[in-house]
Amino acid sequence: MRQRLLIAPALAGAVACAGCGDGPLGQEGGVQLAPAQAGVPAPSGERSLHKATLLPLGDSRGAGTAEMEVTGGYLRVRIHATGIVPSENIPQHIHLNPGCDPGGPVLVNLDARLSVPGEAPGVGAGYPVANRAGELHYEASRPLDDLRSALNTWGGAGLDDTAELLAFLDLEDRSVHMHVAFGPPYPAVTCGGIDRIH
Repeated sequence: MRQRLLIAPALAGAVACAGCGDGPLGQEGGVQLAPAQAGVPAPSGERSLHKATLLPLGDSRGAGTAEMEVTGGYLRVRIHATGIVPSENIPQHIHLNPGCDPGGPVLVNLDARLSVPGEAPGVGAGYPVANRAGELHYEASRPLDDLRSALNTWGGAGLDDTAELLAFLDLEDRSVHMHVAFGPPYPAVTCGGIDRIH
């Protein structure tokens, strides 16, 4: 717990969505779509599965599920949603707060690389595109060692190993938001608190 309290202030200035915490979602711009970073995954016997049920916010009709799995030295995220703005990039993030109001600063961007704030923009071409029916099906993974290194570099986290990373991610005390990318303030259209299911 002490480690988490020391690290959280380093990310307090991280990107946040309007209505979810302090500050704007981030600068507009795109990142290239790319597969998850190559690298040797952290040796880890840790396996966990977390799920968020994404419910509509405001006048949105969006809904879906977000699953986060830690296994084999990787974090893998899958999102399935309907009722989303058709044919648009959909910014989505794991936010620091457990609830939706406010979601707080961004912990992990759910883009093509599972980037962290500062490493890649909070909106842009790196995020998945909803199909013409307003459905979104997304999957990305990243080695835990690579994610830990990114949090240390871009968030000043100071995480020494995979155990500290997993304690800091603390997925069951976080939330997932999906946003519209129509310029500031990038309102959230769905949100769900994350629960550990395995």
